[in-house]
Amino acid sequence: MLVISNVSQALNVVSLQTIPVTITPAPPPGVGDAVTTMLSWLYWIAWVAVVGAGLFGGFKIATGDYENGKKYLGSAIVGAVILAFLWAILGGILGS
Repeated sequence: MLVISNVSQALNVVSLQTIPVTITPAPPPGVGDAVTTMLSWLYWIAWVAVVGAGLFGGFKIATGDYENGKKYLGSAIVGAVILAFLWAILGGILGS
C-alpha cells in the first residue's frame, strides 16, 4: 500500500506541473496557396465534366437512345447539386 500511495502522490505532483500547450494547425508557408489553387482547378474541372455529361445526355436523347441519355442527364443533375452545395457539405463534415 505504501508503494501505491507513493505512486499516486508522484502522479499528482506530475499532473500539477504540466504546462498547457496550445497548437494551432497551419500549413507550411506557400503550401496553403498551392492547395487552394489545386482545389479551385479541380472544382472547375468537375463543373466542366457535369456540363459535358449533361450535353452528352441531351445528345443521346436527341439521337433516340433514351435510356442512356436519361442516365447521363440524371447523373449530371446529381453532380451539379453536389457541386453547388460542396462547400456546405464539406463544412458540415469537417465541422468548421
